[in-house]
Amino acid sequence: MKTRAVSLKELTKNHTKQNQQKISEVYNFTKKTLSSVVRRTGENYFQHGTEVAKTVSEVARDPSLICVAICHDLLVHENGKELLKKAPLSSEEIKLVKGMFILRRLHIDAETKDLDLVLKKFTADGRLVLLRMAHRLNDVRNIHRFGEAHQRKLSSETLHMYTAIAGRLSLHNWRREMEDLSFKVLHPKIFEHIESLYKSHEKIDQASLKHTKSFLKKQLRKVTKDIQIESRIKSHYSTYRKMILKNRTFDELTDRLALRIIVPNREACYQALGIVHNVMHPIPGKLKDYIGAPKENGYRSIHTVVYPLPGVTEQPIEIQIRTMEMHRECEFGLASHMSYKIWKYILKRPVSRVNIFRNLEQLRQEVRSPHQFEKVLRTYFREDHLILFDHLNNLYYLKKPASVLDFALMAYGKKCKRLKTIKVNGKKEGLDAVLGNGDVIEIQFGRTTTIKKSWMKTCFHKAHQQLIKEMLV
Repeated sequence: MKTRAVSLKELTKNHTKQNQQKISEVYNFTKKTLSSVVRRTGENYFQHGTEVAKTVSEVARDPSLICVAICHDLLVHENGKELLKKAPLSSEEIKLVKGMFILRRLHIDAETKDLDLVLKKFTADGRLVLLRMAHRLNDVRNIHRFGEAHQRKLSSETLHMYTAIAGRLSLHNWRREMEDLSFKVLHPKIFEHIESLYKSHEKIDQASLKHTKSFLKKQLRKVTKDIQIESRIKSHYSTYRKMILKNRTFDELTDRLALRIIVPNREACYQALGIVHNVMHPIPGKLKDYIGAPKENGYRSIHTVVYPLPGVTEQPIEIQIRTMEMHRECEFGLASHMSYKIWKYILKRPVSRVNIFRNLEQLRQEVRSPHQFEKVLRTYFREDHLILFDHLNNLYYLKKPASVLDFALMAYGKKCKRLKTIKVNGKKEGLDAVLGNGDVIEIQFGRTTTIKKSWMKTCFHKAHQQLIKEMLV
């Protein structure tokens, strides 16, 4: 199917005349120089640049970023260096184009030196984070352009790292979209199953949201007319992950359906909460005040879960209450304020509450040498490894196949001499039970030694068999 470049009108909408002129100059220059240079995916580099620019414009109206996105592939041209000098860009914008070019072939999960370079570039200028994220989202949106093997590679890296970055920077709209698109490529059968569950509940879900929204709007407008209510249905990947982590069925999820109440100010948030709890039936223990105590990524909102209106459905509904400013930050992150200096500050502080590479930095601290770190990093996203969680939601990777005992020995070592009971997804299992992706394992230890020679037969991994031998001595 033939595609076209994003029009100049689309990219300059809602910009001042001065900014429109600036974007127009870059647009026409890039059209002239890159329209004849074709990417391996089939579209030309001018078209690709306009697509990335359109994605950037979803969260930021910074004309410089729009211009950089349009022509970020100039250096791909055989005369790229000369063209970049002639481009209608400022010296700062040229620097960003060069940064984008360096990042284009790097994979965060591939080499230690790649990770170091990505970190260095991101901390040098926070705007590169937004540009790179927009580039990746555009690739995932057009993933059909890539071959099957590359689709899986792209989706794996996106799901395991780029979505984490988006979450850390509160780019939740982008995070949800990347999660679902990548999830569909990596696990099509599971995706289809989740989709079929949503379709089977669609009529009752929509009725529940519609009637609850109408009811709450009438109640809240008795206090203030300046109010908006939006509905939200949980994304496929988020639904699947919650079902796995919490060991719940689709119907047991209490946040599958949600209404967002948007009010003028912070005080009105708490007034709205009082009204909601007064006219509906809140579920005990489900109130979370992220305004009084924001999440580590800056997320602010009040969450409560209520039973729905009688006679409509038995499915609980999550109510989210926030101001418009909080809502913009929730959906579009710091980019809604163009606070790139804050991003730079965030990325430079390893102990910051919004350290997007926290997991990888922890890996650095846990291993003893660069060689060992590289080895860990190389296996971080491999397809032949299981993704597992302990009861505290700590993440583990274990080569397939693996038994419950393999996990216990990997996670707890010689402490397993005193193994007492093991639960997988909330149910008691034997040591020889084979683990699957997403399993949650809870292990309890006693005071007496329980190790037996027969345990060796339940391990798939030779290293764990050897560890049992050592413990038996």
